[in-house]
Amino acid sequence: MKILGTGLSGLVGSRIVELLSNQYEFENISRKTGVDISDPIAVFNKVKNSDASIVLHLAARTDVETAEKEKSLKEESEAWKINVGGTKNLLDACEKLSKKIIYFSTDMVFPGTKELPGKYEEEDVPGPVGFYAQTKYEAEKLVEKANCPWVILRIAYPYRASFEKKEYVRIFKWLLEEGREIKAVADHYFTPTFIDDLPLVLDAIFKNNLVGKIHAGGSEVVSPYEAALKVAEVFGLNKDLIAQTTRAEYFKDKAPRAYNLSLNNDRIEKLGVRTRSFTEGLEQIKIQL
Repeated sequence: MKILGTGLSGLVGSRIVELLSNQYEFENISRKTGVDISDPIAVFNKVKNSDASIVLHLAARTDVETAEKEKSLKEESEAWKINVGGTKNLLDACEKLSKKIIYFSTDMVFPGTKELPGKYEEEDVPGPVGFYAQTKYEAEKLVEKANCPWVILRIAYPYRASFEKKEYVRIFKWLLEEGREIKAVADHYFTPTFIDDLPLVLDAIFKNNLVGKIHAGGSEVVSPYEAALKVAEVFGLNKDLIAQTTRAEYFKDKAPRAYNLSLNNDRIEKLGVRTRSFTEGLEQIKIQL
């Protein structure tokens, strides 16, 4: 089966392609392949000229801090143009050409006010607290109204063993290996997604022809502080270098973060797909490295 995708060279997309390339044929929509997703004509022509029946939409402007600085620009911001405008262009093409779209979204669309151990379910009402999250939610709303088959796939703080750009797990590991101190937030909770689990989720979506909203967070709730401690534990690094701080202190002059963004994965788990805990993901990364 052929899959047309955006963001297939990014942190998440490149690993999905790597792990599923034996089962599916991928074609990338990107500036590298001559298509800017903010250009509706270029997007339409690319989707029209592909015989793929599914569009996997991962491309996004994900820099939370830069997005927050641009929020006064609203629809003229780069985050809006890519995250909302780019999604609209893809949806327009999918509607006209009868393609299915799988839109990758984020746990950050939720307000984060649920008390632990509560988790957000697919149909819970979003309420983003930062501008990046708002753009992702605005795109979700467009997807929900689309006249084509759609999936909104929410993931959370994705991580993997290796990539050209470090995400938080490898930043923690690198800092500890360098003997540098880490101040990590202890009152912000999430369910980190081990990227290697996503091919199983996508395979289930494809084979069961699923539509609607689906959560694919990890199966363990952690705070950044707990995540840093687990990285130290799994890789045998110095826990004494890790200190805890609060959201109010750490994000004082930065984009706001919610209290609890934990995702409930019941829908995908009923199909027999279990995502790994953060600890299990780290252990797997240790093996891969």
